[in-house]
Amino acid sequence: MTVRELSELLDARFPRALSCEWDNDGLQVSPDPDAPVTGVLLALDPCDEAIAEAEKTGCNVILTHHPLIFDPLSEIVADSGQGRRIRRLLSAGISSISCHTRADAAEGGLNDYLAGLLNLTDVVPFADGIPRVGTLREPLTPEAAVSFILGAAGLPGAQYAGTPPKTVSRIAVCGGAGKEYLTAAAEAGADLYLTGELSYHARLDANDLPLLAVEVGHDQSERHASRLFGSFLADAAPALRTVDFGFVPHDGFSGARLDI
Repeated sequence: MTVRELSELLDARFPRALSCEWDNDGLQVSPDPDAPVTGVLLALDPCDEAIAEAEKTGCNVILTHHPLIFDPLSEIVADSGQGRRIRRLLSAGISSISCHTRADAAEGGLNDYLAGLLNLTDVVPFADGIPRVGTLREPLTPEAAVSFILGAAGLPGAQYAGTPPKTVSRIAVCGGAGKEYLTAAAEAGADLYLTGELSYHARLDANDLPLLAVEVGHDQSERHASRLFGSFLADAAPALRTVDFGFVPHDGFSGARLDI
């Protein structure tokens, strides 16, 4: 399989039509799209550590959730972080591919994966199809619900906003930045909204909604992206060698003590 064919395989699994208009992902850096794939490093971010691991393990593709190039570039200079990474990839013969919001929205994608970790039932998309809402197998108190979420998803901590309901039965999930779905989560009947990050004003808005908003950190909420990609490639291209880089936190959110 070539780098280009791998990119096309990912496009078929996570269609570009599902991406948000503002998004930018796909095959972004490639010294040779027609080169055979020697290995795929799976990671959340195309960070320096991931590039170093790809070099070490002989992987000539890095597949990430977050794109290397998000905003349009006005320059590529080696003394900038982004320029340095692009130059390093090209020099090492490594291609960078990402599947971002389309992997969030796709059926069986990252938000469905997160809902699965929580054992939610009757999971359905809402709003624009990116977030999901489902039902816990049994109602829990807010304290027990947050404790369960952190344990089930392997999250270190949480911050919260809004007024805790008496019990939590329905949970809405949206990995990453989910402030725009806060009101929609309440309208979808969620008692608790789990997301990576909100904003100051969204936290204030949560006080007027009948749900508890729980923030766990942008990167922490998407920490399982490499597992999602690995599971797909194991089924779709079993002969392809993959290396799971795992998760390296980068957004600085370590979690605060939850005290409801």
